[in-house]
Amino acid sequence: MAEVSGLRPVETGIRGLLQDPNYLAVWIAGGLMGVIRWFQLLALGIYTYQITGSPLLVSMVPVLYMLPLPLFGPVMGVVADRVNRKLLLVWATAAILGVAVAMALLAQAGDLGFVHVALAAVAAGFFWTTDMPVRRRLLGDLSGRAVSAAMGLDSATNNATRMAGPLLGGVMLQLVGMAGVFMLSAGVYVVCLLLIVPARLPGRGERRVPSALLHDLLAGALFVIGDRVLRRILIITIVFNMFGFPFTSMIPVIGARRLGLDPFMVGVLSSLEGLGAFVGALLVAMWARPEHFFRIYFWGTVIYLALVLYLGVLISVAGGPYHSFIAASATLAVIGLASACFAAMQGTLTYLCAPPEYRSRVLGVLTLCIGTGPVGFFHLGWMSETYGVPWGLVAMAGEGLGILLLLWLFSRDGPDDGDRLPPSP
Repeated sequence: MAEVSGLRPVETGIRGLLQDPNYLAVWIAGGLMGVIRWFQLLALGIYTYQITGSPLLVSMVPVLYMLPLPLFGPVMGVVADRVNRKLLLVWATAAILGVAVAMALLAQAGDLGFVHVALAAVAAGFFWTTDMPVRRRLLGDLSGRAVSAAMGLDSATNNATRMAGPLLGGVMLQLVGMAGVFMLSAGVYVVCLLLIVPARLPGRGERRVPSALLHDLLAGALFVIGDRVLRRILIITIVFNMFGFPFTSMIPVIGARRLGLDPFMVGVLSSLEGLGAFVGALLVAMWARPEHFFRIYFWGTVIYLALVLYLGVLISVAGGPYHSFIAASATLAVIGLASACFAAMQGTLTYLCAPPEYRSRVLGVLTLCIGTGPVGFFHLGWMSETYGVPWGLVAMAGEGLGILLLLWLFSRDGPDDGDRLPPSP
């Protein structure tokens, strides 16, 4: 990447990163965007259940939210290598700001139906495609020798937003309705623009490979397929997003139907998974060492899926609503701890294992793998509609654990051995 004078912190580690105003601008903006992402997902899910009463349509909200990731994530990775990344992030933020304002006006007029919710989810998904290849690439480029610290801090922040976002979503939906939800979203996007526009950020990297768009798309995908370490990393990403993460779409249904909670308490229930993830991310950031990165990533995913399976059994057999709420809350908090192991290592491993000239494109392929989630959300929604939420969770998590078992059995070196990482920064 072309060096940009004055962009990198003098000190290494988290202390040095927090002294760099350019890193701070992108990091804080990412945290605010993360709050709104989870805030909207929870609010839109509850609102959809209120107006439709259908678990399948509730599951369609995150499906539509994630649908642009597999369709346009790799394209965004290539575009990020060909244009100024700062301008791309600014224009994407301005566009989603316009969508939020339009949805707020519709909600205020009382015209917000499921079709509009679906359109808002798709628009937010398009914006999400910029996160890995644009915003997180900027964080990595700005961090200099502190890449793992930068990614760990951003992962911890994202996990904190998974706690704050749902809680805020439940409160806002109960107090001011969907109009307030979208107006707050618009206000936060304005703040993000005020942070990003004045920041001095790297533009585009030096071109070291052919610049044809289709060639770049294919080159990124083929590079990942041909690289044993990246291939294993991204297979685990697919398993997590297809058979683990979709369980979050059923939290509004679990809270409203099985526990009889109001929107605020559903937000509290959902935020506990984010609380566990935040604590876990801090622990990983403090104690993880490069030689353990892949172990943390793999076994964190295994534990996550096992706990989702346990949650399905729990909500089918637990006692009265009060007991069920306490037990489900504790389980969600521990699920969050396990998810932090996955989330902290996903971006870190991908960034470190990809050559600099391929990083945006490999991160674009990572976005594609994350974007396999809609298949899992739809699968879980259909099973929950047909067989009930508890057994939908059990079946989905069991399928994911089966795939990870096969990966463990047939990986030539096993999931814990022989993993290539660059020297510790």
